Amino acid sequence: MSRETSPELPILTDVVELHATGSFRRPGHVAEATGPYTSGLLSEADIAALQATLVSRTMNLTDELLHSAAREIEAVMFERVIDRLRAALPELIAAALREHLATSED
Repeated sequence: MSRETSPELPILTDVVELHATGSFRRPGHVAEATGPYTSGLLSEADIAALQATLVSRTMNLTDELLHSAAREIEAVMFERVIDRLRAALPELIAAALREHLATSED
């Protein structure tokens, strides 16, 4: 494999190939962990910290996207109400004036 001597970071296929051939060095302290998510690369504490970080970032992004969507929906609804008001207001005023003037003449 030509990437072994290269200072570049390995790509996923390189890492898989290294694991498959057994030439990838695994840290000794991690091999002892026996949790359900242990892959031999991260300790249980590292996995828990990574999971907490991913959940936190995902929730922050979700919160941001939902608030943004709510603001956009609010703006659309506001425009619709204003448009309906603009369309209905002239007739409403005309009807009220006709009624008022009709009763004033009697």
